[in-house]
Amino acid sequence: MFEKRLTLTPSMNRIAVYTLSLVFGLFQALRCFPMALIRGQVPTYAQTGREDFIQHIIGQIYFLRQDWHWPLLVDQRLNVSPGTNIALTDSIPLETLLLKIVHPFFPDMLQGITLYLALCWTLQPVCAVFALRSLGEKRLLPALAAAIFAACFPTFLFRIGHAALCGQWILLLAIGLYFRGTRPGAGPGPVWLLALLNTLTLLIHPYLMVMTGAVLGAVPLTLLLRDRSWKTFVPAAMATAASGLGIVIIGSALGYWGGMSGGGYGFYSMNLASPFWPAHSSLFPSVPIQLAEATGGQYEGYQYLGAGVLLVLGMALLNRKGIALLIQLTKQHVGLFLACLALTAIAVSNRVYFLHIPVLLTHFTMPGAEQMRSSGRMFWPVAYVMMIGGIYILCRVWPKVWPLVLLAGITLQWQDTLGMRQGVQWVENTILTPPAPEDSESLALMKPFDKIEIHPRLECDSADSRYIMRFLYAAALQNASVNTMYTARLMPEAACHMSAEQPHPLDRQTLVILTGTSQRIHALSWSRLQHAQCGVMDKATFCVAADVPFPAGLSPALQAPVLPIGQEIVTAGPQFRNEEILESGWSAPEDWGVWSETPDPSLYLHLPAEVHRANLVLRMHSTPGTPQHVRVLLNGTQIAEWDVQPDEADYKADFPLTPETQSASLQLQISNPVRIGQDPRLLGIALLSLKVIGLD
Repeated sequence: MFEKRLTLTPSMNRIAVYTLSLVFGLFQALRCFPMALIRGQVPTYAQTGREDFIQHIIGQIYFLRQDWHWPLLVDQRLNVSPGTNIALTDSIPLETLLLKIVHPFFPDMLQGITLYLALCWTLQPVCAVFALRSLGEKRLLPALAAAIFAACFPTFLFRIGHAALCGQWILLLAIGLYFRGTRPGAGPGPVWLLALLNTLTLLIHPYLMVMTGAVLGAVPLTLLLRDRSWKTFVPAAMATAASGLGIVIIGSALGYWGGMSGGGYGFYSMNLASPFWPAHSSLFPSVPIQLAEATGGQYEGYQYLGAGVLLVLGMALLNRKGIALLIQLTKQHVGLFLACLALTAIAVSNRVYFLHIPVLLTHFTMPGAEQMRSSGRMFWPVAYVMMIGGIYILCRVWPKVWPLVLLAGITLQWQDTLGMRQGVQWVENTILTPPAPEDSESLALMKPFDKIEIHPRLECDSADSRYIMRFLYAAALQNASVNTMYTARLMPEAACHMSAEQPHPLDRQTLVILTGTSQRIHALSWSRLQHAQCGVMDKATFCVAADVPFPAGLSPALQAPVLPIGQEIVTAGPQFRNEEILESGWSAPEDWGVWSETPDPSLYLHLPAEVHRANLVLRMHSTPGTPQHVRVLLNGTQIAEWDVQPDEADYKADFPLTPETQSASLQLQISNPVRIGQDPRLLGIALLSLKVIGLD
């Protein structure tokens, strides 16, 4: 009787379910996100652990403050010449463009990332209701279950750190449009709406676009394989092709294509156990997360469905009627079934594990797979289809008990994700906390300068990216130009060029920030070659022009330690104690030694005052099968040349020292660096050890 009363009028039922889901979503959004952030206020400093969130905001701050220009999405003061495309900072270009239109009326709104997150939290349950009703289940309680399951979906909550990927309501909307577009007798309207949605999703995040593209492609497949009707297939295929063409054109015009991903396919994958393994569960807090993490990167494939959804799926498939209905639905939606299979195959990648058990390990890589390096995410639409399908089947095979099962499922899902929801709320409400004293000091130090240079650029060495984000964010707040940026993809025009890392004349508006293990040597170079003033604060060295007042709060820059004479220095990671020797162009030390990763790496040697001429002995080998001709230069003058072979050997060079500095910076020019396999580095010579012998 209760259900009948609630479904007397279809229009009243529709209004009720959408209103309740909207109110629930809005309540969740306002509970999680501070209103000040929703209105566009920015954090006062970059908090550790929130680097992706800060990355998105940086892109929007720069973009909103500059005039309209072409290329449309490029931040011209961010990584100046060539600039940075905000698509590469995951700054949600579609939203940012809309914000820029209204920005003259709301000049204090400097970021819309939190507004977008609030929108995602609001629309997630609404679109889940839309997807379930589109499949054919229109009763109130199932709709509310879908809304709560979607809002408490662990995969959705887990993505809070990566704002653009929280737009999973788009996937639910796409699934709903698929069901409407494949109904018998349906017109072309839903599939064309889905095609438009797919094209626009590129401007939110390419990963989401690939997922909605799979759902879009499922429409013509279903119409062809199920109905054998060219009359319905052709319009759907045309909509799919039009969307693909639109993506190519928009992506080309806005500079989406050509970025290098850095690899990772097969590493950032989904574990087969992940949908059922209760990682981050409040109901099972003692379950070890590591058991469903076989590669070290399968956190990107986190796919736990939640206890409530698993209960519904288990009950739905517990009897033969449920299995039979599942088979029937698979036949009715064969295109969606094939799309889900394809997305699952991409998600598990070519290195398939169940827990830590290898199921299939191959070297096969599908075309374009490296651009989907975090392939484990591709399971998201499959998970939502499972959730929607599970509710639909349950309500038909258990006519008497399904309300109790759904109520139990809602309770379980709510409790299971309690910790994750509280974590989201806590993180968002701590963003506006005042900066610590060290953060305030660095912000004050940077404020007088209009140009910020960070060396090494992140494009050359991203090991300190988390630390460097605080400087990038401070530069964004004061709208200062900066020479580097942390991006999701590296464009060729922004690639590392070691010549740009060398000291150059400084003007009064420029602040140089040196980070990393070799910052002391670089500070010496700036001081020696450009007469810059350098000092230390926290873990960085700051340099300014000679005619600029020395910034307050800086301690004198440390001198490089003197190298021992006649003692072999091993470059193997655990034993290496003289990182400043590797001045530039070297990779991180490994267990055996270190590779050069540019054609012109350099070594810095600081020797005792009594040494005026020295003999350098380098134990090296070249890349396998590729001898390397190496020229050795001191201050631009060649002092030696070697033919370095693949077999380990010693190579020697004599050089003088200048009495003023007792130091030498030796540049090695390597003839033919190569890439080996999937290694993105440009490898030339391997340095195992070195020894300096004083000659007089």
